[in-house]
Amino acid sequence: MNTGDSQTGRTAILQDLCDRFIQHWREDRQPDIEAFLREVPTDLRRTALSVLINADLSERRLRGETPSPAEYLARFPSDRPTICAAFDVMTSTLTDNSASQTRMLPLSADRFEIGTRIGKFELTGILGRGGTGVVFEAFDALIRREVALKLMTPKEGQSATATLRLLQEARTAGSLQHPNIVSIYDVVEFEGGMYVVMEKVQGATLAELLINAKDNRLEWRDATKILMECCDALEAAHERNLIHRDIKPQNIMQTAQGRIKLLDFGLAKGNLFENTAQTEVGTILGTPDFMSPEQFRGDSLDGRTDLYSLGATYFALLTGHPPFAHAGNQLKIMYAHCHEPIPRAADLTSDLPAGCDIVLARALAKDPVERYASATEFKQALQQLLDQNGTLNPASASSSATLASSSGKRLSTGAIAGLILAAGLLVAAGGWKFISHSNSTPSQNPPAPAAMAAVAPITTDSEKSSAQTSAPLEQGVTADTIFLGTTTAYTGPNRELGRNMVLGMKTAFAAVNDEGGIHGRKLELRVLDDGYTPDIALKNMQELFGERQVFAAVGNVGTPTALATMPYAVQHRRLFFAPYSGARLLRNDPPDRYVFNYRASYADETAAMVHYFVDVLRIDPRKIAVFAQNDAYGDDGFQGVLKAMRMYDVRKEDILRVGYDRNMLDVEPGAEKIIAARGNVEAIVMVPTYKAAAKFVTLVRKQIPKMKFAAVSFVNSNALADEFRDTGLEYGQGVIVTQVVPHYLSNATGVLRYRELLNKHFPEDQPGFVSLEGFIAAECLIEAIRRTGPDLTTERLVDALESIHDLDLGIGPIISFGPSRHQASSKVWGTELNADGNFDVLDLE
Repeated sequence: MNTGDSQTGRTAILQDLCDRFIQHWREDRQPDIEAFLREVPTDLRRTALSVLINADLSERRLRGETPSPAEYLARFPSDRPTICAAFDVMTSTLTDNSASQTRMLPLSADRFEIGTRIGKFELTGILGRGGTGVVFEAFDALIRREVALKLMTPKEGQSATATLRLLQEARTAGSLQHPNIVSIYDVVEFEGGMYVVMEKVQGATLAELLINAKDNRLEWRDATKILMECCDALEAAHERNLIHRDIKPQNIMQTAQGRIKLLDFGLAKGNLFENTAQTEVGTILGTPDFMSPEQFRGDSLDGRTDLYSLGATYFALLTGHPPFAHAGNQLKIMYAHCHEPIPRAADLTSDLPAGCDIVLARALAKDPVERYASATEFKQALQQLLDQNGTLNPASASSSATLASSSGKRLSTGAIAGLILAAGLLVAAGGWKFISHSNSTPSQNPPAPAAMAAVAPITTDSEKSSAQTSAPLEQGVTADTIFLGTTTAYTGPNRELGRNMVLGMKTAFAAVNDEGGIHGRKLELRVLDDGYTPDIALKNMQELFGERQVFAAVGNVGTPTALATMPYAVQHRRLFFAPYSGARLLRNDPPDRYVFNYRASYADETAAMVHYFVDVLRIDPRKIAVFAQNDAYGDDGFQGVLKAMRMYDVRKEDILRVGYDRNMLDVEPGAEKIIAARGNVEAIVMVPTYKAAAKFVTLVRKQIPKMKFAAVSFVNSNALADEFRDTGLEYGQGVIVTQVVPHYLSNATGVLRYRELLNKHFPEDQPGFVSLEGFIAAECLIEAIRRTGPDLTTERLVDALESIHDLDLGIGPIISFGPSRHQASSKVWGTELNADGNFDVLDLE
């Protein structure tokens, strides 16, 4: 059989498969995809699966269902790329904010992971993936602000055209200063790459709003007001001859304050750059669900293409899905945009006023000439729609665009037989390159689809190099590298804790790596973000010891997360070293063999506070209250206070405890109880996080200025001081924070070494208590690895740690472990916030 015959045969098989599958649906027999797949040859399975899922989605949506990718992934877990690519774009490209989903997305280059530095920017998370790059959440260590950092994808990074497009994006968005357009701060070069530094917008995309909205759609007035702000943004861009070309719900965000922001000018094109901004001849950029007919045809574009896409977005906001979602796969959607009548939104949503369809008819006109002439004109029609409570003169449409009933409208299977095969083959080949209706031919090597790329395993340069070495002595140990892992808070209200703990450990590791490593092996730290959430932390721990194959867990942040992760490490006989927590659960008596702590316990810290209040300040112990987080962390601190109070004959029921929920700032009820008890409370021991602490102290001191406060070290002194700089240093002055390390500005030998190495390896960062703790903990581990010798295993390392009785790191206390002592130091230092927002040394004795 020649090539043509083979192609015809494949088309016939898929056509017959699709026809019979749809016939089952029309006979009210829900067909079994698995059964149909068993009928096709193995080499056609992937293509057939794409075709069947598209048909299944189309039929289910026509019946009012809202299927999700998860349903199909549960049935076909090994076909994730095919499912994601086959699923309609509106659904498959929605951003999932959970850390587990975030980690599925590969970074723009293999070497980039959370905690990686790009100049002064530290990657802290992933925000999304676009057609030309990956957008990361990052932290500008020099001026200490959060930003979004857009990096080129590997394939795009190899393309001169893509580099020009990135530069054009920076020029485009950088020249736009508008409240409804995300700001561009800078373009930086790093190791041969180019990165756009953008404003980080806090809020939710319209796609996310739809997911959480009732019936997955917005009330028509809300949707109309949102669109009006989008019109303002587009008018500003179009006045500069700039076209966005990828307007869709995923690229429009509503901030926490309710403002609409237009995101991602990655596909924006100025007419002056027409030649450099185009991709290969016959290909187009954009998202099929929201693209204009002229984009599909590959015609020249002007601002009216954005107005069409904005109209399609309006349709999605009003109904819950794009205008031609019922069509099926991407090529069918393309055909519908170019040739099919516009569905009536009112047919899909009973409470929608007729005026909405009048606006849609003009915005979605096939011919650009028949659309609104400008974004301003579009906005005026929307304003009229609001003013007239949903009614609009049909003449306002001024368009010959036709509206079709959406009840049962289907494309003829005979008319799109070739499209079905083409869509399947594009998915099977990894193609997300949409071909215009001209006679151009597709590239022989189309780029990988976004959905396929989004599930590729993350492999770092170090992982690649380790695969080329000899067999490891133990998991995470190769001939030249020791891989360590940490799950920590890199997002959320405690991100400064995680970021600085990692910073300190990386400083120590960088120093030893500069010296050639330990026994010829360098240390590499792999970081996963858990947002201070126990369930995510446990998944991270499983990933670190499973997929990531790390040797040991080091520096994990938090008590609630330790409650979830430490048992997993112990169960699997893996080292759980120096967590940033003083909790009792990490300090069993006798100690767990695989759990080692550097820091003093919360019981040590709270005892030091109580003794200071009672013995130094002469405060009645019955007038000491507790402000603590409502979880294992707060409970542990409270138990430490209770234990110290027993020396003064104070019982549990005599202690006023108030608190708040983890990852929340609901401190008002606790503050009100303290204020109501004025006269009976003179000092408060705090076991909180820094944002909650600052808010609580401010509320109380506004009413009781002389109240004394002391917080455990987990609060993060530097971050707490920054919070008071925002709320008012007068409220924070005199707040005590106990520390488990000496002051980071002291002239102790070990602290001087820390500051010198921090300045050498991370000059943009300032020293602090948390990063100093990470540094000291890492130095303890480094010493133990040295003592273990070249034959490194977990058991030998544990033995080496227990042999450390005399380690002097130049910080004051001598570091000592032992078989019955897995806490290196019990020393507690005192610090007090001064009027300038800095912490002074405080003698607690």
